[in-house]
This record gives sequence, structure tokens and C-alpha cells, in this order.
Amino acid sequence: MEQINISYCDRLFTAPVPNGGYKWTLASLLGDMLCEAEKLFGERDYSYTILGVELVYDGPRVWYPGDRKHIIIQLSLEAATDLFVACYEMAQEVVHLLAPTGGPHANNFEEGVSCYFAELWMKERLNAEFLPSMSSYRDVLNAVRPLLDTDRYFVRKLRSQQPSFSKITKEQLKGVFPDLSSDDISFLLKKFDRNS
Repeated sequence: MEQINISYCDRLFTAPVPNGGYKWTLASLLGDMLCEAEKLFGERDYSYTILGVELVYDGPRVWYPGDRKHIIIQLSLEAATDLFVACYEMAQEVVHLLAPTGGPHANNFEEGVSCYFAELWMKERLNAEFLPSMSSYRDVLNAVRPLLDTDRYFVRKLRSQQPSFSKITKEQLKGVFPDLSSDDISFLLKKFDRNS
């Protein structure tokens, strides 16, 4: 990935620059992140329409407004004033755009992949080290990091068999990583609980 040079958050919402041309905004960064996530992890489910990004008091997360197969990335209010928070939160949520479930059904594997991608994107695009602050996210990141460090494209292989992270089976995971223990596989396929 090529590094991106962007100015701080007062500019993340305004695209034109005074002398013509454009610069990186949350919308264009979302496009870049989604493109990179698809390269690594496989194509997204195009039956969902991505509506964009908004700020909320209790984010970050993805939200499915109505019953229309629409999806929105919601970022924390801190993202409005902190470039690195905005980019990290958005990069983490982008992985959930690949295989939307219509609700809060992410397993530890999907959350670990999302944390890995956010860390990778921040490092390669912004030359910034940024890690999850909550232990539940660090735990799932540490569970998937050795797998992704071994083969960055193994998620793409898995998703070619089963596009939905939440429907990947023990047999499919074991087929890609035969040395994974039953306990590790069970942990990865368990529903994610951010408060654990």
C-alpha cells in the first residue's frame, strides 16, 4: 500500500482545495479502505448499499437502518477531532462491510480480522501505530495475527468457500490451517463479546 498524506480532521469533511483539485476526506478514505480490504479478504457483498459514515455518542459500529439492506459506519464523536481515531475506527468497521449480517453477529474471527486490517492500514497508509484499547479486541487480534502474518490472503481463501465470516465452519478453518487446535478454532468461531 502507498502512504496517504492527509491533514487533520477539520479537513476530513471538505473535499475541494483552494487551487482546484481534491484531497482525502472520510468518504474517499472509506473507498480506499474498502478497496484494500477486498484485495486482502475477498469481494464484498454488493447486495448491501453502503450509505456512508456518521458520528454517534456510542460508536464505533456498523448500523443497518430500516429493512433495506443499507449499511452505515458509525464512528465515535472523538473521530471528529482526531484523525487517527477516525481512520482507525473506520478501517476496523470496513471489514464488516465485506459480509454484512444485518445485525450484531460478528464472531471473534471477524473482529480479529477487522482489528488486523485497521492496524495494517494505519501503519501502511499513515505510518502510524494504533492498537485496540479494549482487551476483548486485543485478544481477538492476537488470535488472528499469527494466521494472517503467515498468510495474509488466507481469509480470501476461506471466503471463497463461505463469504460470510459468521458462517465459516470448523472444517473450513481447519482446512486452511490444519495445525490450529480445536480450542483455538472454537474461540475464533465464538460470537464476539466486546465486554469479555
